[in-house]
Amino acid sequence: MLDAPPELIPVPNPKPGELNEFFELPDSPAWWAPAPMDAEREQYRAALMARLGGEGLRQRLLLERQHAIHTAMAGKPMQREAENTGRVLEGSAGKMGPASCLEWRLFQRQAHRYPMLAHPTEFGAYILRGHGRVRVYLSGGDSVGGPLRHEVSDRVAADAANGFEPVAHLHNHPFMFDRKPGDRMYTTEDSVNDIGGALAPSLTDVHAWRNMRAGFGLKGAWLTNGLDSIHYTSEDFDRLSAWD
Repeated sequence: MLDAPPELIPVPNPKPGELNEFFELPDSPAWWAPAPMDAEREQYRAALMARLGGEGLRQRLLLERQHAIHTAMAGKPMQREAENTGRVLEGSAGKMGPASCLEWRLFQRQAHRYPMLAHPTEFGAYILRGHGRVRVYLSGGDSVGGPLRHEVSDRVAADAANGFEPVAHLHNHPFMFDRKPGDRMYTTEDSVNDIGGALAPSLTDVHAWRNMRAGFGLKGAWLTNGLDSIHYTSEDFDRLSAWD
């Protein structure tokens, strides 16, 4: 459990609901093992199955659905998002698996602030290991997407210079149901049927990861929907597409 009180990292002009937190935890194999299907996670899974059915939760089907939506955006910039869904589907980038305990606990913390199905939001977390410790910089707010604060990343870079390995940047791709153009999920006429939950990175994601790799040596990037996760290596960043 993330039961130690975090340090709050202040930032100027915070966005609605924005919270930037720092956790330092003892390193343990349990953090990296698959998350148990506890009562809260089972309730989340059951609610998704009620909307999608058991097969509809399969990650490959979610990716195929999103890939078709992006491919159909012919002649529009967002059509390029199909490049990354395509590469994940063909197996040329990323390693899929169940969400780890650490991934689930970070997802759960954000979900306790904003229920993920009723009010989808995203969080981001820098995860570092070293000296027998795990350091986590967790940022989230009342939005889908969110700013990457230098007040946070500067501390990550300092940790990396002091023997902590920047293992990954983690963020979630929430499920987004009942979308309407112009809503708080940035829905357009083209994306109204994109329910999310698919774990291919956006072009914006990959652009940010490449900058983190150049800035402080980021080793990987992880995406989760609370049930499944996919892990990308820094070499994958070059196999995936980013905005030019």
